[in-house]
Amino acid sequence: TLVAVVFDRAALTMRNLAISAIAVIVVSPHEVVGASFQMSFAATAALVGAYAGWSDYRADKAKAPRQRRSPVAFVTRKLVAGAGTIAMTSIIAGSATALFAIWHFQRVSPLSLFANLAVMPIVTIVMFLAVLSALAMPFGLDGPFLYMMGKGLTAMIAISGWISERSPVDAVGLISLQSVLLVTVALVIATMATTWLRLAALPFALAGLLTISETRTPDVLISEDAHLVALPIGGGELAVNRMRSNEFTTDNWKHALVSTTIVEPETFEKGDVRFDIADPADLPPGAPFTCTAGLCLARHPSGALIALADNRKTARPACAFADLIVIDDATAYYKPCRNPLVLVVTKRQLARMGSAAVFFDPLSATTRAEIRFAVRQPYRPWHEQRRFSREARGLPPYRRAEKPKKPAVQ
Repeated sequence: TLVAVVFDRAALTMRNLAISAIAVIVVSPHEVVGASFQMSFAATAALVGAYAGWSDYRADKAKAPRQRRSPVAFVTRKLVAGAGTIAMTSIIAGSATALFAIWHFQRVSPLSLFANLAVMPIVTIVMFLAVLSALAMPFGLDGPFLYMMGKGLTAMIAISGWISERSPVDAVGLISLQSVLLVTVALVIATMATTWLRLAALPFALAGLLTISETRTPDVLISEDAHLVALPIGGGELAVNRMRSNEFTTDNWKHALVSTTIVEPETFEKGDVRFDIADPADLPPGAPFTCTAGLCLARHPSGALIALADNRKTARPACAFADLIVIDDATAYYKPCRNPLVLVVTKRQLARMGSAAVFFDPLSATTRAEIRFAVRQPYRPWHEQRRFSREARGLPPYRRAEKPKKPAVQ
């Protein structure tokens, strides 16, 4: 952009955007599937395309002679025009990135327009203070400017939080891949075309919106370290197997499964007569995790039984009744179950192929569960490092050797 300005060229054009995209793809091709690449380029392309269309419209429109206005009317008109520009920028960029945000984060921000309008004056002041602090930094006078910047950022966060708390919609769940692809095609056509051909984007956009819900929700989610397993049990509840679960992971899972409440496991001491690990028939459909003696059990609303074991030995009894067994042990080379209908997932598998989603067949109890890992093999170049961790190599966690005790001095 700066080079274009230096050579008196248009800074924001589709050509420059394409050059930037090519540069990112050449240096880091894996960024194409990331949220930052998709949302940044979608918003920029939409803004460039909208500005080009608006410029063409104004060029074709006959200009009316300027009217003399009072200073108050002039300032008012400028303020309204500025607010309108900010609003349109927010609407265009937000519309272009909404589906990508839902795809990656399963969240939507219907009040983002009001949030942007509210914080934009503060953003302007903060950016001005940032420039002043950079100029004053060589002289050691940047402290007051940075302090005021901090106050401005605090105010921005407070305003954003206040508006977010009043949003009528937040988590929207998973959406289909074909919907994202169709809307992407529509966005490309709408931003690249310069004539009435822009209308060709409408069928793709409509098809994308109509197929947005054509996706299947996972029945069980497993973290890549095998520590955390979660399943929706109905009523907006998400059952997990740990009392202290990773908040970041559980928040993401709650958004994906449109759950509002985390149900923690119930723990029994070994030998407690209230829970017989060898006979879990009493667990009703939708029962959360119950843990004892290194083994946790839960029952999906479909009736499928999920077991989480600390090691291969504690997992072996669950082979008689479980539909899914997760073993939190990378050294479990050999799966403990001979029954081919029992799906066994080990810590080593998860370390090599990432987190997993499990799907049960709602029509047949004799069908093996389907599992989908986050990373597929053969590895892409940016996934090669996964094979070298201790867990991926089937090794136990590293433990530092104990130092020999010094003999007592007599």
